[in-house]
Amino acid sequence: MKLRLTLAATLLTFVAACSTEQVVDNTVDTTFWTGKTVVKTGIGAGKLAVKGGHAIATRGE
Repeated sequence: MKLRLTLAATLLTFVAACSTEQVVDNTVDTTFWTGKTVVKTGIGAGKLAVKGGHAIATRGE
């Protein structure tokens, strides 16, 4: 009986460790994705502003 409990506790520990590692991995991936999205959004907005400014400046020519 003690052997079964020990094995069960060991397996639960490994499962918990795997789950924790997966949570950390997902958190890191989400953080990088969010950062990349914020940077790309800023770059896209800047490009759009430049194009709009150029269109306004050259509209009368």
